[in-house]
Amino acid sequence: MQEVEKILEAVIFVSEEPVTIEEIARKLELNIDELQKAFKRIKSKYSDGGVILKEVAGGYKFYTAPEISSYVKKFVEDKPIKLSKHLLEVLAIVAYKQPVTKKEIETIRGRTADGAIKSLLEKRLIQVVGRKKGPGRPKLYGTTNDFLVHFGLKSIEDLPSVDLEELFE
Repeated sequence: MQEVEKILEAVIFVSEEPVTIEEIARKLELNIDELQKAFKRIKSKYSDGGVILKEVAGGYKFYTAPEISSYVKKFVEDKPIKLSKHLLEVLAIVAYKQPVTKKEIETIRGRTADGAIKSLLEKRLIQVVGRKKGPGRPKLYGTTNDFLVHFGLKSIEDLPSVDLEELFE
């Protein structure tokens, strides 16, 4: 494989958004004619594999081949979410006390919860469910449907009874 093909392939692979050959030529100071020839070779190389190169939104991006996408989806969805003790503590407080503010979480835990809240939001286990009335109108957090699925619960009422204040003493 020629160096230009390797560069083009790598740039398209790492780009979150579709990229144009013109953009690659401009940013990397490469010959556009050479890039177009390399693109044709790469597109041909990926035409019959598990990953295909598609033209979308005026640029190019790698996608899973449609005929195998259901397998990839299963694999990605079945990956377990890993939760540290710190995340589990914050998640338990949100689950049992929802709707709950960050300050209320931190009061129960006795430590900050910024990073844990951010991580749990990213993992889609908690969400902002509203704002508390009063000064500053702080965000209120609650669990999501993904939380119920992850823990195999039909509803939040299926959580076992626990005295959170006792746990964090």
